Amino acid sequence: MRVIWAVMTAAMLTWSPAWADESDNSVVPKNGDAAVGVGVICNTAEEAQEFVKLRSNGAEAQDAIQSVNAGANDERACGVAAIAFVRDETVHTTTLHDKLVQVVRINVVAGFNGSAWQAASGVIQYAVLEGGGESI
Repeated sequence: MRVIWAVMTAAMLTWSPAWADESDNSVVPKNGDAAVGVGVICNTAEEAQEFVKLRSNGAEAQDAIQSVNAGANDERACGVAAIAFVRDETVHTTTLHDKLVQVVRINVVAGFNGSAWQAASGVIQYAVLEGGGESI
């Protein structure tokens, strides 16, 4: 069991959420790769793109999430989550604070609820990932 937690912890350190400005060497999974991470996910690509736009205009991450959720009239449209996922396709690429940011369609296979991992099936979300270098 300790090995599993060590692997999950190591995997979480490789996925850099777009709202964390501290990372310089982020490793982003490629299409079809499985990964575990903590970051911003949204129900739609448009919501994720709006989050990035708000962040680009100077909004703090939590304020941007609240604004997107208010606009969607859904308090759970976007949020920060700890998930295991399989990366699908890149939907949008832009820069945020001089870093490459991608909105990526993902298939969530499990989520961490604070005390345990819970399996998920057929849950499509849109993650905001920093890095990747696809357009550089």
